[in-house]
Parts: sequence; structure tokens; C-alpha cells
Amino acid sequence: MAKFRCLECKKEFELDSSSPTRRCPECMSRYLELISGEIPRGKSWSSKSYSAR
Repeated sequence: MAKFRCLECKKEFELDSSSPTRRCPECMSRYLELISGEIPRGKSWSSKSYSAR
């Protein structure tokens, strides 16, 4: 869980940080500020998802 603040309506709320779509439950804005917690990152752009022979 991570705590966010909406940049439009200023509401503070908690969301599951692993969900792909993060929106304010009040105004449905996607412009959020991370207050506490972490957002999991995916693979780096240089990592390969295949094996070369």
C-alpha cells in the first residue's frame, strides 16, 4: 500500500501500489503525488526477455 495525494482536488488516500491504473477516487484524476510507500518498478529497458544462442 502507498499513500497518494491528488494534485487536483488535494485529497489524500491509500491505494495498492501494484495496481496498473492509479486514479483519485474523488475526482478520478490520474495526477497523483506519492506521499509514502514505494511503487514497484518493472524490468529495466536493457534487460532481455529472451535467451540468445
